Amino acid sequence: AVLSGSLEIVKYLVEHGADVNLYASRSDSPLHTAASSGSLEIVKYLVEHGANVNLNSSIVGTALHSAASSASLEIVKYLVEHGANVNLNSLIVGTAIHSAASFASLKIVKYLVEHNADVTFENYRVGSPLHSAASSGSLEIVKYLVEHNGDVNCEIEHVGSPLHSAASSGSLEILKYLVEHGANVNLNTSFVASSGSLEIVKYLFEHNADVNCENGRVGSPLHTAASSGSLEIIKYLVEHGANVNLNTSLVGSPLRSAASSGTLEIVKYLVEHGANVNLKTLVVGSPLHSAASSGSLEIVKYLVEHNADVNCENGRVGSPLHSATSSGSLEIVKYLVEHGADVIHNAAQFGSLEMVKYLVEHGAELTNEENLDMRAILFLACEDGNPTIVDYLLQHGAIKDMNNWKLQSPLRIACRKGHTTVVQILLKYNVDIQKEKEPLICGNDEIINILNVDLKKSLKHREKIQILKGIDNVNLTKVGPPVKYFSPQKSLKLGKGSMGVVYVGILEDGAEVAVKRILKQEFEDTAKNELEILSRIDASKSPFIVSYRKCLEDATFVYIVLDLYEETLTEHVRTQRLEYLQDRGPRMIKDILSGIEFLHSRKILHRDLKPSNVLVDLEGHMRLADFGISRVLNEEETTVHTGAKGTRDWMPAEVIEAIYQEEKGRFKKKSDVQVAGMIAFYISTKGEHPFGPALERMINISKGSPVNLDMLRDLQVRKFISWLISHNINDRPYAADALADSFMVHVTNSLRKIILQKSRT
Repeated sequence: AVLSGSLEIVKYLVEHGADVNLYASRSDSPLHTAASSGSLEIVKYLVEHGANVNLNSSIVGTALHSAASSASLEIVKYLVEHGANVNLNSLIVGTAIHSAASFASLKIVKYLVEHNADVTFENYRVGSPLHSAASSGSLEIVKYLVEHNGDVNCEIEHVGSPLHSAASSGSLEILKYLVEHGANVNLNTSFVASSGSLEIVKYLFEHNADVNCENGRVGSPLHTAASSGSLEIIKYLVEHGANVNLNTSLVGSPLRSAASSGTLEIVKYLVEHGANVNLKTLVVGSPLHSAASSGSLEIVKYLVEHNADVNCENGRVGSPLHSATSSGSLEIVKYLVEHGADVIHNAAQFGSLEMVKYLVEHGAELTNEENLDMRAILFLACEDGNPTIVDYLLQHGAIKDMNNWKLQSPLRIACRKGHTTVVQILLKYNVDIQKEKEPLICGNDEIINILNVDLKKSLKHREKIQILKGIDNVNLTKVGPPVKYFSPQKSLKLGKGSMGVVYVGILEDGAEVAVKRILKQEFEDTAKNELEILSRIDASKSPFIVSYRKCLEDATFVYIVLDLYEETLTEHVRTQRLEYLQDRGPRMIKDILSGIEFLHSRKILHRDLKPSNVLVDLEGHMRLADFGISRVLNEEETTVHTGAKGTRDWMPAEVIEAIYQEEKGRFKKKSDVQVAGMIAFYISTKGEHPFGPALERMINISKGSPVNLDMLRDLQVRKFISWLISHNINDRPYAADALADSFMVHVTNSLRKIILQKSRT
């Protein structure tokens, strides 16, 4: 309403509750808008109805700033008369007098000064009011401010002195006036040469300005003239003694500035007048670096023809070839390589697949293992988010899971940058997420979802999974939903048991599974019993039991679908060091006892515990498996009287005794616990058995003679396992009691997990 200039609408809205001081923190209020539009009536109405005349926005300042910018003296007067602070400073625009000076309103400048505006106030972005006046090109305001104590030598880091502002605006008149009134011609004269005005440059140097005056940020006048592309100023400065080889740490030499600006004529002139083509600095490198970065093939050729070093190395920007690849100029890259540029250790920024192919074909080092201070090509490709380049590099042997000098893997970089397709490509090439030691910061939810799925995928069986995915649909065995991929090929076999063969499979949702295939005629009591037990168990309530998915069948086979696990405990123990097993063993034992306790709480006796019937999942947890001879106790039962079954060497004493006496076995909950104790010993000793060598075990178990206990050096472990394998069943603990023992209580179940976090940006 204010913007439209309709006082009636403004009144109506205010009368109906509109807030006259409502404004966005970085924007303006209704009063700002009214002052900017020049509507005195609306300004008066808003002020009369409570508008805050000193409401200060970091972007536009106060309403007084707005009025001063719009050159409305009446509104300026009204606001000042109603309490507006003439010296309120805004971060971006300074005070009201800055605004008035910037918009060349002498009347308002005078009024504000007469009402105590500070003519010397310095704002680090815009300088003093005198800077603003000089920039606006208003000689009258400059004169007025100087006459009212404006400082002609006030210097602000980012804007220089008023002299620089006058030079930038191209006003020779103001420049002369300032010099005549004491402006220091040597106060950073570097800025002046960038004005493009030869007259201004001549005037200053005729008044004793130092032609080699150096500014750390921008260099000398010759540097700034070279950057701005003014050949006539360059010639004037050189003719008046400018040093063509003045080399500063931040901007290098004037030749480097000219090469960066892309002006061949200036480059030629400087070289012809003695400029060193190989002068370099740590920050910006040599002129050839800058020419390559700016994409100027002409200047690159000229410099190389005049002996520029194509392999000039710089710690921050690398070689000129690095600069050329960063600019995306394949022509410059080719030219440099053809003229001897070394690409062996080149790990550069690039913009096209063609560029990468060229570099690789000419010997670019993909892994960069000899110089870890320079990031390899793959890291930069992941940062840029170019999936075709990432895919090409991985096809050609780039190491995908190495850590770079900032301890960020390619996966970590792609996740942080939010490059979803790059993340998918890295996963396609089997990047190992498990190697990430710190939380992965992800740029979007899609990446988190992708990684969560991948974290559930097998590492050990990944090759089998890839083979299965590569099989043509016509060659897959149709098992039925939810199984999408299944084929009983030898290369896909996980193992073979008494009841069938187990293969890898993939469900419709992408989950990887194990599929146990059993001939229907062999699907007898044992298999049916296992299926019944599995159907009773909700594995989601225990992470220590195998997870059953589905039972399917066709005309020939029954298919039991289970979650896929990495390996058996037998395989795990065989491949781990003893130190690892002794360190992790208590947690593994606790997992097994927790699984047993879970079964027993549901009145299920396992009856066939052994290392090969304990599976290890992707996180390293133990999972109890193979329930073929398990039994369910009736409500009041504590013992199952049944055929003495189990696996040799892994039977409890009471079952072995029944075998010897040819009686039915008496199997109790504590029978499972004794075998768990044997497995605990097996873990703690890297594959040994507490009851001695194979030929003596069954007898030693039946006699209660654990001959190998001395192998357990840790007395606490020995005491605990001895308790579990007690010969007298009444001396053994239940699984729940074992878990409550002090030895188990302090063992954590937690394992290190990969943490995925959403980026806050």
